[in-house]
Amino acid sequence: MILVDSNILIDVLGRDPQWFDWSRSQIARAAEGAYLFVNPVVAAEIGWQFEGPDHFRLVMSALLIGVESLDESAGILASKAYQRYRERRGSDAPRLPLPDFLIGGHAQHRSASILTRDPRFYVTYFPELTLITPETEA
Repeated sequence: MILVDSNILIDVLGRDPQWFDWSRSQIARAAEGAYLFVNPVVAAEIGWQFEGPDHFRLVMSALLIGVESLDESAGILASKAYQRYRERRGSDAPRLPLPDFLIGGHAQHRSASILTRDPRFYVTYFPELTLITPETEA
């Protein structure tokens, strides 16, 4: 089970000149042996380019990616990790969790890996997650 991070979909949908090939091949490779999914946080980050939810689901389906909802267990895991972030960062930290914490909490709750090009928050605040990144798949 692999949660696909927004940056991977941005690469593929926008045909990023540097990252399209890597990101597309990682999706294809992962889909051969695992269930791939995204959640509403990913939809919020990339959804501006879709006509609506049906179009979003259609494109995800074409990429062999499911769409899952977040539940309170994932939210609580995200919140706990975000509290550690706020304690490290101090009073200038935003009061509400950043999207990566919700993605990380969801992946942790589902015992999923994350396919991403930006592992910073995941490595620090969700160290038990398996990450698929350019560095781990070089």
